[in-house]
Amino acid sequence: MNLVTKKTRSKWINQINKISCEIRDFNDFSCIDNYIKDKKIVLLGESSHGIGEYYTEKIKMIRYLHEKHGFNVVVLESGLIEGVLCKMLLGDLPPKEQIQQSLLDIFHNEEMIPLFNEPWANDIQIAGMDIQPTYPAVSNKLLSWIRTNIDEELYKSLFNAEQMFFEIDEEIRGQAKISRKLKQEIQECLGIYQDSLEVLNRKMNDYGHAEAKKILNLVQHGMENRLKWLQINLKSFIASGIQRGTYMFNNLKWLIEEYYQGEKIIVWAHNFHIRKSKTITSRLFGITNVGQLMSEYYGEQIYSIGFYAGEGEFSSLLRVSFPIDTSKKKHLENLLLEAYKHNRFVPLCDRNFPKRNWVNRRWWLLEAGMMGQLPIAIFPQKHYDAIMFCSKVNPPAYLKREEIIE
Repeated sequence: MNLVTKKTRSKWINQINKISCEIRDFNDFSCIDNYIKDKKIVLLGESSHGIGEYYTEKIKMIRYLHEKHGFNVVVLESGLIEGVLCKMLLGDLPPKEQIQQSLLDIFHNEEMIPLFNEPWANDIQIAGMDIQPTYPAVSNKLLSWIRTNIDEELYKSLFNAEQMFFEIDEEIRGQAKISRKLKQEIQECLGIYQDSLEVLNRKMNDYGHAEAKKILNLVQHGMENRLKWLQINLKSFIASGIQRGTYMFNNLKWLIEEYYQGEKIIVWAHNFHIRKSKTITSRLFGITNVGQLMSEYYGEQIYSIGFYAGEGEFSSLLRVSFPIDTSKKKHLENLLLEAYKHNRFVPLCDRNFPKRNWVNRRWWLLEAGMMGQLPIAIFPQKHYDAIMFCSKVNPPAYLKREEIIE
């Protein structure tokens, strides 16, 4: 990049401006119409979970896709069973409590609330695709529903399994190595779940009510997720991260083809999960991500949008704020920021692209992990169909953790 002349950068900026679209408000999303009109699945990524503008812009885009293109389901990077049932079982709670008691910590912010309390969002179905659980509030409500609507036998069977599961999950989190005692507890819990699934399968065969059977089917899938989560954690918490993408894809595929059959789906996750190709790091650790599997399985039915930021601050998973540094010329964010100062939708696979232009180069892009942001070097068009660029960003307005009620 040091050898790139000002004239070349100026030419790249002109190329970007010709194919990109400035996003200022809700109505401006019409520029994506031609790109997603025939798509059934839209993947929305994010370079960091800790950027408030991503939540705001995504919810605006979700509203547009819902009202103009009939997308009615939003699948979040959060626990499967807790996500799917959060509105149904926690709908009588204020939106803040619904979010805090059902979704992963990354979604516990003020910017998420419109997806739960605005009138247009009443028709949006929220779901999760993650194998890892969140909080026991949905489980407790679900058990009460089973006791009332199914029977006492299934309730008692699942109650024992779920109670032990959440106690184990609390111990597992953050441990690089599982102790012998905890392994024994996991094995015991696996056995309880196996017995519970036998009871559940019997009840499903006997139960004829369609809506209740659909919920029991979800419970069955959720309990199988619990089994998988315990099984991979018998190895280590790190092992669960390596296999997480494959399990999330399997959950997403089940939601698309069975639970929400016929619906158009929006998937909301980190850029790492929605990219359509592996990075060098992914290959090194043997990680297969959701976007790669989705691209291989669903092909032209999907459209992937990576979200990136130009300048400002982001928050780590520990809710510590850091500055975003895209000052180096080799960063694509630096070029995009030079091109314009407002949010932009930038397609990467436009037929009008010249053969030699900025999109055919390897660029650095910043993405956040556990503690901060690190650059990754990729050819953008191999990983995304488009980039949503937010020029100036800030951390989310987080909800207080002590407000969580389990």
